[in-house]
Amino acid sequence: MYFDSYITGKRIQQLRKTKGLTQEQFAVKLNISDRYLGKIERGEGTASIDLLVEVAISLNTTLDFLILGVLDTPRERELNAQIKKQNQNIQNFKSKLNSLIDELDASASV
Repeated sequence: MYFDSYITGKRIQQLRKTKGLTQEQFAVKLNISDRYLGKIERGEGTASIDLLVEVAISLNTTLDFLILGVLDTPRERELNAQIKKQNQNIQNFKSKLNSLIDELDASASV
């Protein structure tokens, strides 16, 4: 089972609190009652996909995170892997460059 309304509700609650919003303030922003928001946050009510999209946008997060707890997208993982590879290439280049500098210093002092 992928969707757990309780866990999703807790994620919404955590993000809302991180943004410094009360249930009342966030409910007004979403155009729902604070009572309904409370039910969603406790896992007692299930939000529509449209409402979850609105929640994700309002809290500057993704549906993947709200529903599955996934913090990054496949594209972000791909970009992070490319960045990691480029950082390794830079480190290898720096190491080779330092070796060449050491060789030049050694030959210059002879």
